[in-house]
Amino acid sequence: MNILSVVGLIIAIASSILGVYSFVNTKQKIHFIWGLFSMSVALWGFGIFKFASAVELGNSVFWWRIGEIGVIFIPVFLTHFVYEFLNRTKKKLIFLLYFISFIFLFFDIFTNHFFGPVRFIFNQFYYITPTPIYTTMVVLFLFLAIYNILILYKELKKEKDSIRHQQIQYLIIAFLVGFAGGATSFLPVYGISVYPVYNLAISISALVVVYSMFKYQLLNIKILATQLLIFSIWFFLFGRILLSGDILDRIADIILLLIMIVFGLLLVRSVLKVEELSKAKSEFVTIASHQLRTPITAIKGYTSLLLEGSFGPVPEKEKMPLNIILQSSNRLVLLIDNFLNISRIERAKMEYDFQKVDFKKIVKSVFEEFEVINAKKKKKLDLELKISEKDDFGITADPDKIRQIIYNLIDNAMKYTSKGFVKVALAKNKEKGTVELSISDSGIGMSKEALEKIFEKFSRAQNGSSLYTEGTGLGLYVAKEMAKVHEGDVWAESEGEGKGSTFYLELPVKFITPKEKKEEEKKKKENVEGFVKGI
Repeated sequence: MNILSVVGLIIAIASSILGVYSFVNTKQKIHFIWGLFSMSVALWGFGIFKFASAVELGNSVFWWRIGEIGVIFIPVFLTHFVYEFLNRTKKKLIFLLYFISFIFLFFDIFTNHFFGPVRFIFNQFYYITPTPIYTTMVVLFLFLAIYNILILYKELKKEKDSIRHQQIQYLIIAFLVGFAGGATSFLPVYGISVYPVYNLAISISALVVVYSMFKYQLLNIKILATQLLIFSIWFFLFGRILLSGDILDRIADIILLLIMIVFGLLLVRSVLKVEELSKAKSEFVTIASHQLRTPITAIKGYTSLLLEGSFGPVPEKEKMPLNIILQSSNRLVLLIDNFLNISRIERAKMEYDFQKVDFKKIVKSVFEEFEVINAKKKKKLDLELKISEKDDFGITADPDKIRQIIYNLIDNAMKYTSKGFVKVALAKNKEKGTVELSISDSGIGMSKEALEKIFEKFSRAQNGSSLYTEGTGLGLYVAKEMAKVHEGDVWAESEGEGKGSTFYLELPVKFITPKEKKEEEKKKKENVEGFVKGI
């Protein structure tokens, strides 16, 4: 085997692993599109492997045609994937690209107009002579590659969510590396002597995508490790079968591959069952939380009535245990609410009631609640509220969800501040078109590592576990997820442990709700259809 055939085989195996995995996870459209993209790269790699191994001109031309099928569709599947990943609808553009690709496919398979006579390059490889049609395909290929990378880069600059930001960043790196290497395949076609070893960059880009899947859950992959291990074993054995020169070794590898396919499918099936059990667990948490909330609400309500004297005077010695019951009930209600919200977020069942609200009034209302809580403490904190009275803080939002975000942020600051201050400030950023709430405290502070994790589920700063043992690490996660739906963001800053922290909530002044977006898209579609009918 020569170097080009080895490169082609590596590309085919690496891309096939990603492709097959994506097809297994076809519950989402984006998985299926990524699978098509990966398999088109694999087809191109397999074509390289076969034509570079061919000793006859006829076989080489045949595998050139097969490999070019992958090349034709790579940029189209990529464009479709990028638009799906960014939640953009460009149906007419995507349809046009597929239509053009099938025209190229027709010329490639059924005519001799896609490429001209085959030449012998580097004294060992057959290369085609480009035609105007082939050159048009190459131009479209390069244009779409650059276009998609620019789209992702533009999205990267405005993306505030750290996980999403990293996903886009690694996609850009993968596409840059992959296309920088893969595009070198066109150079020898046009007489530029570049040895094809650079095509290995395609495999490197696949590794970048796999890394991002592991670390940043690209494509929402949860059971990637098990399935990639199984698929890697399958394709390793398949590669051995292709490369084996001895018939007995080949038979042994085929038997081993069949055994591994059976055991692999059983293992993958068991992992998928675990995933189903996880979903069932989420549904159970929802049901159980609803059932728990009813009696707790009753306990809380009657305890408040007892303390208020609605059922007669309460002796002083009984007020303290009743207050403890009430505080514990409040904590339990908040805990149940967080569990319910997480279950709704995970199942995309969270409902929002967007309306015009005065953000300033909500902040003041929540702050007043904490002033009452602070007044009952033995060691009181210095609470401070700073709001510019001259500015208008009207926004479009779900008032209950915004209230909960603010409550979680101030509650978090007070829990982890044993002495000193908690300062709440509200300001308007006219340049960015946002309102910004900051909650600063003189509490325990956080390390750089803690700052990166505190917005994950069940994650808490290590130095906070001893100060407040009843925390669950859910409040900040819920706050951030709710802010995302409002196209806002929640983040934290700290100079280090023992140096206090500042949490920020940023929301857009002009927020187009999901319902308004759908209506706007519907109107645009109706206008286009009306225009077309008019023509």
